[in-house]
Formats: sequence, C-alpha cells, structure tokens
Amino acid sequence: MSVSRASACGVKRACSSSPRGCRHSERRHAACRQGLRGEGMTDLTNAVAQLSGQALAEGGSLSAVEISVLMDNLPVGVALVDAAFTVRIFNRKARQLLDFPDSLFASRMPTLRELFLFNAQRGEYGDGDPEAHADALVERSRKREPHQFERDRPDGSVLDIRGEPLPGGGFVTIWTDITARKRAEREAEARASQLDLVMNNVPGKLSFFDAELRCVYSNKRDLVFGGVQAGERGKTLLELVGEAVYPEIEGYFRRALNGESTAYQRPFTRPDGSAGYLQVCASPHRAASDDVIGVFTIGQDVTDLMQVEAALKERNAELEAANQALATTHQQLLQTEKLASIGQLAAGVAHEINNPVGFVSANLSTLGGYVGKLLALAEVCECSLREVLPVGSAALSAFEAACADADLDFVRDDIVALLDESRDGLDRVRRIVQDLRDFSRAGGDDQWQMASLEAGLNATANIALTDMKHRVTVSREYGDIPEVECLPSQLNQVFLNLIVNAGHAITDTGTISLRTGVSEDAAEVWVEVADSGCGIPVEHLSRLFDPFFTTKPVGQGTGLGLALSYGIVEKHGGRIDVRSTVGEGTSFRVSIPRERPTPD
Repeated sequence: MSVSRASACGVKRACSSSPRGCRHSERRHAACRQGLRGEGMTDLTNAVAQLSGQALAEGGSLSAVEISVLMDNLPVGVALVDAAFTVRIFNRKARQLLDFPDSLFASRMPTLRELFLFNAQRGEYGDGDPEAHADALVERSRKREPHQFERDRPDGSVLDIRGEPLPGGGFVTIWTDITARKRAEREAEARASQLDLVMNNVPGKLSFFDAELRCVYSNKRDLVFGGVQAGERGKTLLELVGEAVYPEIEGYFRRALNGESTAYQRPFTRPDGSAGYLQVCASPHRAASDDVIGVFTIGQDVTDLMQVEAALKERNAELEAANQALATTHQQLLQTEKLASIGQLAAGVAHEINNPVGFVSANLSTLGGYVGKLLALAEVCECSLREVLPVGSAALSAFEAACADADLDFVRDDIVALLDESRDGLDRVRRIVQDLRDFSRAGGDDQWQMASLEAGLNATANIALTDMKHRVTVSREYGDIPEVECLPSQLNQVFLNLIVNAGHAITDTGTISLRTGVSEDAAEVWVEVADSGCGIPVEHLSRLFDPFFTTKPVGQGTGLGLALSYGIVEKHGGRIDVRSTVGEGTSFRVSIPRERPTPD
C-alpha cells in the first residue's frame, strides 16, 4: 500500500526516494488538483461520492448496513475515511485489488495508520522503520488533497486511483482495475510499431496517393519505380516520377481512382545502375461510404522473375518430353499394380487349390483300395459262397462274420460320399483356375474385343473375395447387360481394385453389392461396386483419384489403385462416379460406352 500526495486511504506507495517506489503515471490532470467533481468524475464515481456522503451524514435515506452492502457489491474498490480519519468503509473489491488479507478486517475495521503500518511491515515502502513510515503517511493524508493517477502493481495489474475530499470532512478513494484497457492500449502501440516494421521491410515500395495523386504515405524502401522515396510525402506523382515517365503511367493511376485495380510493367534503371524490369500494382482505396479516396501502390523489381520466366519458356521442350515419359511411367505403374494385385491373391488361391487337391488325392487312393479289395470281395465272394454253401454252414457263417468285420455295408455307402467329395474338390479347382485365367488373360497384349463385363466381374469377384468370404456377404444384382467393346483384362483390374477396397472398408462383417445396368439412352453400360463399410470423409472425396493418395496405414496401400483405375476407365471413354456417407458405406459406379471411343 502507498500514498501519493496525501492519498485518501493510503493505498498508493509514496513516490519518494524509496528504491522500491511505485511505477505510476506522471499524468496528473488539472481536474485532479481541483477536485474530482468536474469532468474528471464518471457517473460511477459520482454515485460512490454520494453514497459516501450519506454514509457520513446522519439521517440519510439509507442505513449504514445498506450502504455497506451496496459498497461491497460495487465493481470498484472504495475506501471511506471520516473527518476524524477513521476508516468507515473498506469494501471487498478494495481488499482484493490491494491484496489485503481478510484477517486484517476480521474483528473490526482497521485504522488508517494500521493499514499503513501493515504495508510498511511487508516492505511496501522500502527500508526504514515501519512505525515512522506509517506516521509520515498519516500526516500526509491529512492534507486531503484530491488526486488521480494510474498505478502499475507488482502482480502486473494496473489500477486507476481517484481521491476526493467530502463536504464536512473526510474523503473517499476509488480504485478501478484498468488492466485490460491498459493492456489493449499497450498491445495496440506494439502492433503499430510492428506494422511499421513490417511495412518498412516489405520487398517493395508501398505508397498511398490521395485523390489528387499526391503522396500521403511511403514506406522506407529504396526507390524502385521512378518516384516516392522516403521523406518525399506531399509531392505529386508528376513531381516524383518526372515528365518523361508520367504520361506512361498516369492512366493506370486514373483507372485505380475510378475503382479498377491495375498493374503495369516497364523497363527501369535499378539502384545499382543495371537495367531491370519494374512491376507496379495500383488498387483503389475506398472510404466507409465506398467512395474512392485514393490509390494504394506497390512497386517491385521483377527482373529476376522475368529472367526465370524466360528460362521456363526455353525448357518447354524438356517438359513436353517429360510428359511423354510420365505417360510411359503410367503404363508401367499400371502393370506393376496388376502384378501386385495378382501377388496379393496368390496366397488365397494357393490355399483354395491345396485343400481340394489334398483330400481328392487321399480319397482317390482310399477309394482305389476299397474298390480293389472290398467291393470285389463283396460281389464275388458273397454270391459264390451263398450258392455253394448251405445255409447255416460253418463256412458261410465265417464269411458273413468276415463281411461284418470289414463293415462292408458302410464301405458301400461311404464310397459314394467319397466320390462326391472328390468331384466337388475337382470342380472347385477348375473354377479357381478358370477364374484366374479369365482375370489375367492376354496380359499386356490385351486387344480391344467384345466382352461381357458381368462375366469379368464374376471372375474377378471370385478371386478377390477369397480371403474375405467368411466375413463379407456378396449380393449380385445383374441387369443382363450387353457385351461392350473393351480391353477386358484392364477392366477386370478396375473391378479388382474396387472390390478389394470395398473389402478393406468393412472392418468386421458386412455386404458388398455388385450391380450392373444400362443407361437410359442405352449408350452406356455400368458396373457398380458398393459396400456397407466405414465410408469416405467428404474432404477426401476430391483426392481419391490422385496418385499416391491413400487413407490406409503406412505400408498397407500404394495409393495407385484408384488412380490407375481412373486412367483405364478414361481410356475407354467412361467415367467413375463416387457416392459415400461416413458410417454407412461407399458406392463406385463405372460407366463404359458400348462402342469403342474414337481416338482424338
């Protein structure tokens, strides 16, 4: 706590020779020296002063308790000292702003000297005897001089402090927390300094001309376009650039004054004396009424840029060659992706082949034994023995016992089941091999031909779904579409990518729907692959066909599948449409013309 110029309640550190004296504004308005009842008083200050007067007066309209409650609920700190220099009110906000502990006010209202002494004892007034500090400050406060100042507190807050003598003696002091306002003012000053720093370091000449084309502002950059150097504010454009240049550029400035943004380039002499190119952009500056009141300009030395542009033109032929190389690379990536997909299927295909081959081989071996031993024995021996041996004879009984021991009846039934299993296994092998052949036939030498997209879709689905058939249900809704002229194996590659992606989108169990149909005008056929998976976020839809874009974890996707698929469909003169809802699934529809597109 401190006092400045007889602070009314002793909450401002004395501005003396103390090394720990407070940092406060030296602004002391005339109103402060004349009292705070004039223009220096805010409505809130007037209200506090009136309440303070009532608190000291007898027979007022409000009781002391009511006034105390009102004071404690004010958004400012208030201290009221009567003519006898007894502290009558020291509200809650004042205690908070000045960091006075509640214990100081627990039993009774402390005296003015006790408040000074408390601050002196905690070192607020620097070195020296606390008792002497307190006595000196009490004597100074008896002068009852009005005052107003700002105080920066050690905790970083800023207080506005106003003291006002009251009629009949006593005085009131009001503390207002202006930390936010002061911080905003200081930040605004800092921003202004930063803006000046930025403007002066912009790589170009920034200027502002008024409606008469007179320079109002210019940053501190070297001259780059024939006018407006630092320190030349107030000169007209003509005076700045000279009569030789002015006719060439005046029109651009006039158009800017008419509301049009303009730009021009022209040769100029650089500060080092070398020849260069200058670019100046002029933009209209509008008032709040939308009227044009001036022109903003920025001039830049674009010599290096012009040289780069010339170099780029010279390399245009190289870029054309690079474009051809990219086309070749695209074809190579297509083949690489195809081979990678086939490799991905190899494990599942091998598993499907090995199982039926294994049990077919075992069953056929067992079946050969059964046929060679048991059936021959059963057919020949049983008939022969029953013909020659009397019923009930020991020999016939022994034969029947041997048949029972060999479980002949079971063998006769089981051999049929074994043959069925063997045939089923062989059928599965044939289907898998046939599907693989249909998928990859012709390879890189694939030729345009009439083909059924439904047949290719079926063959591809049978292969692609091998390792996910236990968790994915496949729905087929075919529209009996006609054959189209196409490159079958390449379209099969597209179907494979879409089906594999659909399977990856289903994390647990779900459905993949395969649909086909014909457009309304019968000019196109379409194939649709839809899943009930996780869906694709909207922000990713526009990038789905970008090369190397993938949402899969690192190492699980190349980001080439859909890009290559897009290229294949585009080669066929078709398109791929995507619909997706996060949490519900995704649908890819491939539309292909029925006739081969005519090359451009």
